[in-house]
Amino acid sequence: MTQLKPMKTGFTLFIGLLLLPWWLFATTGYSIKVSIEGYSEKKITLAYYFGNQKYVKDTASRGADGLFVFKGATPLQSGIYSIVLEPEQIGLDILVSEKEQQFSIQTKVVDPFQNLRFTGSLENDLFQKYIRFVSEQNPISDTLRAQYKRSPEGQQKEKFKHLLQKADSTQLLYVQNFIRENKGTYAALVIKATLPIRYPSFTGTSDEKMIKTWLYARKHCFDNIPIQDFRLLRTPHYFQAITTYVDDLLFQHPDSLKVGIDYILNQLRPNKEAFEYYAVHFLRQYLQPKVMGMDAVFVHMVEQYLQTGQVKLNSADQQAKIVQMAQKLKPLLIGKLSPNIPLMDRQGKKFNLHDLDAEYTLLIIWAYDCGHCKHSAPFWKSFYDQYKDKGVKLVALCYVPESEIPACWKYVDDNGLGAWLHAYDPLLRFAKPYNVETTPQVYLMDRNKVIIGKQIVAEQMEDVVGKIIELQKKGKI
Repeated sequence: MTQLKPMKTGFTLFIGLLLLPWWLFATTGYSIKVSIEGYSEKKITLAYYFGNQKYVKDTASRGADGLFVFKGATPLQSGIYSIVLEPEQIGLDILVSEKEQQFSIQTKVVDPFQNLRFTGSLENDLFQKYIRFVSEQNPISDTLRAQYKRSPEGQQKEKFKHLLQKADSTQLLYVQNFIRENKGTYAALVIKATLPIRYPSFTGTSDEKMIKTWLYARKHCFDNIPIQDFRLLRTPHYFQAITTYVDDLLFQHPDSLKVGIDYILNQLRPNKEAFEYYAVHFLRQYLQPKVMGMDAVFVHMVEQYLQTGQVKLNSADQQAKIVQMAQKLKPLLIGKLSPNIPLMDRQGKKFNLHDLDAEYTLLIIWAYDCGHCKHSAPFWKSFYDQYKDKGVKLVALCYVPESEIPACWKYVDDNGLGAWLHAYDPLLRFAKPYNVETTPQVYLMDRNKVIIGKQIVAEQMEDVVGKIIELQKKGKI
């Protein structure tokens, strides 16, 4: 039989409570009360910044006392949040810090930004003070900047340049003083994240100065936005810093981007939410890259993060498809030896792609009934006329069933496209190794049949191939 424990008397219980730490009695969760004079809608929304988007966190309906109350048992994570008013979707930005989770907001429908006031939130008082200063200064700077651009060279232009520099210096000095005077506050941390990089004076030629500036920016990109200070994660500045680092400060080559993105993600590992979000962000960015050769970054992201289980997509089917896509793309990346395929020319003579003797081979996989191919054909012809005597062999591989091959040749003859090598394979054995799902597909290969260019737009073929060949001869690719 279990023995009953003696009950505490009221006095004993009181003494025991006194001995407990004070923070056990602190209010948990969040409670944000909002009063909007003249607002007739029935609800408002609380949204937060994450990445380059806003996401809904909570909604509040009007209470009997006319107040809207956002309330939850779990504290909000620090960040810039937005009170969204219906129906115009007006967003009033506010700060939520770790220490301030219970406060009140008052404003009016008429000029809600100017009338925004807070009770119980020093952070927001500071934040609004800063916003009001910037709101007053920005129109002045914008006007001076427009006047400077419109002014002709001479004394007047120099005058506006001086005034603009003075206005910018005034704003920068205010921000610096604000951060120093409010050191340790969340508002100061957020406002510091808006500061640009401060560059020292560099010496050398214009090119040397440009390179030094770029290297300095890359090294100091996160000076004002510490990447591992996840209190800034729910601000737009955090996303801007990361994407600026990758898109503007890394050398835009797959090898450099892979190393740079890995560095970013390793910094984000302590925060699972940030790590997964940015891993998926870069995966999507390079899924269909706008720059030739950047699909190598996509393949790297899949192999490094999806296939290893470090990141999982919401849909297992989608994840499997993306992994499969990367596996198909990998053998066709720039720098890979192109798949060797058996082909036949118009006369039925058999040959292998790698048997062709040419400094450069341009393989175009097309179809006679492909609208984009028809649009591209005149550009292919123009390209061939210019490069046929420069060591380039063009191979047009028609992607149709054997029964439709005559239609290919008819289209070629009708449109005067018979000057280059035309080929086919009745068994379509090239379709899988070249991952042919759409036409046209374009691959440029060097003498050893290594891929040095791919998916080149027909209208840009002359310029792009010319530049690739020039770089390849210099050993830069």
